[in-house]
Amino acid sequence: MRPWGYAPSLLLLLAAGAPAGKQIVLHGNDNGAMPCAACHGINGQGNAAIGAPALAGMPAPSIVSTLNTLAARPSATAPMPSIAAALTPRERRDVAAYFSSLPKPAS
Repeated sequence: MRPWGYAPSLLLLLAAGAPAGKQIVLHGNDNGAMPCAACHGINGQGNAAIGAPALAGMPAPSIVSTLNTLAARPSATAPMPSIAAALTPRERRDVAAYFSSLPKPAS
């Protein structure tokens, strides 16, 4: 099988996480993660004024990698590492799938 033959399966797996990811983006989780939309916007457009990057349309693996890196070093002074640490690995994938499913914001 060609390497790209796995792409449809990967897309289905990522799309399956989008509904759960949307809930976390809009409402946070029960483990202390605040809603992603509070800083990154409901449509993932980001907020330059507070340094929250746009996440809409970014590749899911890139978002997951960043969340995993942040979660590995929680900080009492910066909010994102502790928010990432409050997400399970599955929730990180779900959030990434949701944001990657959104259209990129106009520049």
